[in-house]
Amino acid sequence: MSKMETNWNLTPHEDKVIYPLVIGILSHRGKEKVFSSTKISKILREFGEEITDAQIRKIVFFIRKRNDIPLLLANHEGYFIASNIEEVNAWIDSHKSKISAMGETLNHIQSQFEENKKLLIAGEDCGLL
Repeated sequence: MSKMETNWNLTPHEDKVIYPLVIGILSHRGKEKVFSSTKISKILREFGEEITDAQIRKIVFFIRKRNDIPLLLANHEGYFIASNIEEVNAWIDSHKSKISAMGETLNHIQSQFEENKKLLIAGEDCGLL
């Protein structure tokens, strides 16, 4: 995993240069004008900016956190601004389900870790390798 994927703070360049460009790209985009990460990357390359999908997700996180584009949502096609209650409710329901599934997965991995910690410390393979 690269440093970029683990550092969820914007660098000065991301904040002052890339962030405003992404806001410009995503502003006024309804569901009929969805912008994928690939499309955003392509546009930013035209401005001389190389950007990863992880950076785009990080910038979108801060756009939402700072409320610079209210109701900026995403689906399997890309990013868009919600234009009705149904879109927002569907996004919220989807994310609640994802969070619940992630919590379950976390609990299972934590249990598995506790069960296998001694084997891992001893350098054994836990029976999977």
